[in-house]
Amino acid sequence: MTSITEDLRFVGIDDEGYAQAVAAARSFRYGDDQAGFAFTGKATLMFQREAPEWEHGAFSSTVLITFIDPIQGAPDAEDAQDEDFLRAVSDRVNFLHVPVECQDMQVDDVWGIDCEFLMFALPHPQDEGASAWLLVPGPGQRTVSSRHTVQDYQLAELKRAAAELGLDGSEEPKPH
Repeated sequence: MTSITEDLRFVGIDDEGYAQAVAAARSFRYGDDQAGFAFTGKATLMFQREAPEWEHGAFSSTVLITFIDPIQGAPDAEDAQDEDFLRAVSDRVNFLHVPVECQDMQVDDVWGIDCEFLMFALPHPQDEGASAWLLVPGPGQRTVSSRHTVQDYQLAELKRAAAELGLDGSEEPKPH
């Protein structure tokens, strides 16, 4: 997981401002001024709690964008759901708001949160002249879709490796 977490106060957006920004982003048409462009869609946000404090550095995160609202009038609008495109947009995220649902996480918990999102470019706060992409999970319709610990993942990896080596009670080692 990467350390790309930031707090919503970073951009000072509230629920009403979020709704207005999403409406503006969804009304964007191919050929409009690029300054008004933002991605909207659905994603699973994976968070790992690394420290007990409720602060930026206490979490690491990974964005898995699962759906992007197509841009109206774009000649390649159907490509918005292409797996490589979804991964490329996910990889562009520089900053990510940690949703309030993560407050209940314990250190070493790894949770997935399914949500709608708004993702837009803004001036990079540390790299003068550069742009950064901020992903803001929608304030409504968030669902904690998975709750695991780092140890759960480590155990699953050990079981997978044991199965590949034939140490799980099966007859033959499984090919990689």
